Amino acid sequence: MKLKNKLENNLVYLYTIILSLVPAVTLYWSSGVPIQHAYLSWITIAFIIGILVISINSFTKSKQKAGVIVAAISIAFFYFGNFLQLIISISMTLGIIQEKSVLENSIVLPVVFFISWSILWIVITRIIIRSDSLTQKSDYYLSVVSIILLVFMASGIGLKIDVSSKNKKLIESILLNNSELDPYAGIALTSYDNENSPDIYYLIFDGFAGPNILLKYYDTDILYFIQQLEKRGVYVANESKSNYSMTISSLPSSLNMNYWDELARNEIKDVGWIPVIPLLHDNLVSNYLHNRGYDLVTFPSGFWPTEDFQTDMKISPLINLNEYQENLLLYTPVPRIFPSILYDNHRNRINFTLNSLKNITNEERPIFVFAHILTPHPPFIFDGEGNPVHPQRTYNHFDADDYRKLGGTTAEYQEMYSDQLNYIFSEILEMIDGILLESESPPILIIQGDHGPGSLVSQSHFEENNLDERFSIMNAYYFPDKDYSSLYPSITPVNTFRVILNKYFEENLPLLPDKNYFSILYHPYEFIDVTEILK
Repeated sequence: MKLKNKLENNLVYLYTIILSLVPAVTLYWSSGVPIQHAYLSWITIAFIIGILVISINSFTKSKQKAGVIVAAISIAFFYFGNFLQLIISISMTLGIIQEKSVLENSIVLPVVFFISWSILWIVITRIIIRSDSLTQKSDYYLSVVSIILLVFMASGIGLKIDVSSKNKKLIESILLNNSELDPYAGIALTSYDNENSPDIYYLIFDGFAGPNILLKYYDTDILYFIQQLEKRGVYVANESKSNYSMTISSLPSSLNMNYWDELARNEIKDVGWIPVIPLLHDNLVSNYLHNRGYDLVTFPSGFWPTEDFQTDMKISPLINLNEYQENLLLYTPVPRIFPSILYDNHRNRINFTLNSLKNITNEERPIFVFAHILTPHPPFIFDGEGNPVHPQRTYNHFDADDYRKLGGTTAEYQEMYSDQLNYIFSEILEMIDGILLESESPPILIIQGDHGPGSLVSQSHFEENNLDERFSIMNAYYFPDKDYSSLYPSITPVNTFRVILNKYFEENLPLLPDKNYFSILYHPYEFIDVTEILK
């Protein structure tokens, strides 16, 4: 009897925690994010809810009442985004509003809704806790519902982990062992003198366009920036284009020194991003350099597919919300009450990376530094002087027509992109100076866009695209000996490391034809060869 009473008393912890975790687990299910990005958030939520139950119980002297109060608080807080979306859908159905962005991007209306929502739940809670019979009934039903939810959540998590694991093994066997992408195919396995191996910095600035497109569509002349790069001994391939139109397809190509559109077309049936992750996290270039004594150094990007590389050193700021945690916070009223919080997190992450790149030290082994820096890509968070700014809308990474669907305009995109890029120019020059100053021997630097910007680009329809804008990229190289005879103005990223391995590691890899493939966001592996169109 005592054990039964104990279990019943402690069920308040179960249902309050489970109810709080439903949105977090739902977000995990609906995204491709790996569980290691999510479970710490779940533990944190469970801990906070447990402390809240204990604290309120110390005032009410009743665990049942404390449980009902905390359950009400949890629903009001963690389900805020769900109910706001419901209000938006109802408002659109009734014709009260025409565009979702009217409510989504408003600061005042969600705050008013949150206040009204909170008052409602306070009233409901007061009614319940003043009646012992209602409290007992609420406690009972919440316990039953939470047990059902727990079964569904646990089985769903287990199923997703199992499917992800099988999928990863399948894709690795298909792609990573394919002769076209074999990590050791055609590459010598001889040892290399690590003492004379140059450090290598591969720095991806997301959406960084080339000079011609910036001048044509963004009224931005970067001649001075290019002159400053060349003054430092940097080679700028000013006619370079990306091989693919999205990060998720571009980086697997450059880091594996090969095209993979045929493999994707023949083998990948999944429309999500998970299948390609092994090509990123266990890529040929990283493996090759690691086998030759290099340590891999990475930074958090805020974009989950470019996280979790097989790395020797991940340099992160003390406080850094990952992409999953940013999206989870959007379920709550926090970003509406403090609209700059997620923009500040993203800004701090970028500034931290740019500053940290200047003084990486590793005396024992050479380093291969990979940094995916999510700028000048949206969100636009810097003005031309580097001062904080952010669009007056809910935080997101959306680009191209998705940017416009949330209230942005082409003119706004081009203006804010140009301002952000002007600030990044000065940071890049300062970063190069810092790296060269701190390096004991001259390193290899690659500063590259993974694709171009998207002010005139559609991620939904091929016909509605400005391909010139989307494929134009900055592509700049610094070699220790400043001999750039192996480079050429139109070199694409697929050949970047073929040139470097040939030049500095005595390989004999043929350069591939420079091709360009377009795909839309919702069908990322259905590639269209646009090479001839771009000529």
